[in-house]
Amino acid sequence: MPLMLSKKILTVALIAFVGGILFIAAFMASNALPPQDLTQYWAAAHLVRLNPYSLSLVTELEKSTGVAVIGSPLVLKNPPWAIPFILPLGLLSYRVAFALWTVFSVVIVAGCVRAVWQQRERSESLFSILLPFLFGPTIVLLMLGQWTVLVLLGITGFLIMVERRRDWLAGAFLLLVMGKPHVSFLFLVAIVLWTFRSRRWAIIYSATISLTAASMAMLVINPHIFTQFLERTKQVVDETVPYPNFGGMLYTVFGRHALALLPQAMGMLWLLVYWNRRRRDWDWKTNGLLVLVVSVASSYYSYPYDEILILPAMVSAYLAGNKQIFFVGFAAVNLGYGVYLFQIAGSIGFSYMFLWWTATGWLLTYCFSVMPQFLSRPRQGCQELSGG
Repeated sequence: MPLMLSKKILTVALIAFVGGILFIAAFMASNALPPQDLTQYWAAAHLVRLNPYSLSLVTELEKSTGVAVIGSPLVLKNPPWAIPFILPLGLLSYRVAFALWTVFSVVIVAGCVRAVWQQRERSESLFSILLPFLFGPTIVLLMLGQWTVLVLLGITGFLIMVERRRDWLAGAFLLLVMGKPHVSFLFLVAIVLWTFRSRRWAIIYSATISLTAASMAMLVINPHIFTQFLERTKQVVDETVPYPNFGGMLYTVFGRHALALLPQAMGMLWLLVYWNRRRRDWDWKTNGLLVLVVSVASSYYSYPYDEILILPAMVSAYLAGNKQIFFVGFAAVNLGYGVYLFQIAGSIGFSYMFLWWTATGWLLTYCFSVMPQFLSRPRQGCQELSGG
């Protein structure tokens, strides 16, 4: 017993030490670098009683606190039910908030990978610790302080709880996923289809109750918050800038904005066909993860940091798939991230659109890793993707 207690104390001390070092490093980085994406959440937490979606109020707050983003201020786009999770940031200065959010994000990313790993593979491995931090989207997410880390937590929680048949918890985790529903849209549609077919209504009940409770809490704090959110959404809908994804590249090359929506539409069509053929033996560890990766790859509105959501699929591909193929794909796409992050792409004239292909790269990595028949029996492999 004393030996076990000593190990626990040592583990806690080590975690606290690493967390402290990480906090100091992130705090120093926040002083050295210009304010990042976290400013929109930090500003929203400070302005929640007034209007967290107001460009003028965010600009005024940035000026008065000395926190200014290069270019136009970043203003919150997440729906009101996502705001309760960032309210604690309103008690902190920007730099302290950035440092704490970085530590928080590292814990979530590492915890999600460990949870998925233990669910698939009981044995411990050093690679389970290294994998998430060798993953390009993780680096980008940590640099920016993005909210997407909470969506990763929601997806991971849902996948684990639904397999354990703890449906009320699975549904509650979906509140986090609905904080940025556009990236995981196909995944959410699959959840609705599967829930109705399996009649596991507790998932729908729990998700609805969680969403309602979070929304009501925000209405108590700010009765006008949904009206303010709708005004902000109208501005976002009118945006015509290309996003760094496959649809964005189609728009950039051909000059027609409607083409940016084509991957999302094709993804939806694929999902309906795939669901129709797989609904009788649906398995979230295989079918669900494929839908998740396709959802991210086909999203109309997404950035490279949103690709953090496919970490559960990457873990599964490594554990259950062909490791050689996985490492080749993993290294190739990460090389692209390296070229971008070390500003090599910028030095030869490429802008933020350089990473438009990475989500598709992860999709191919996943498919070829878990379906090696793509290489030896192409027809069978294509049938799996189409649900045949």
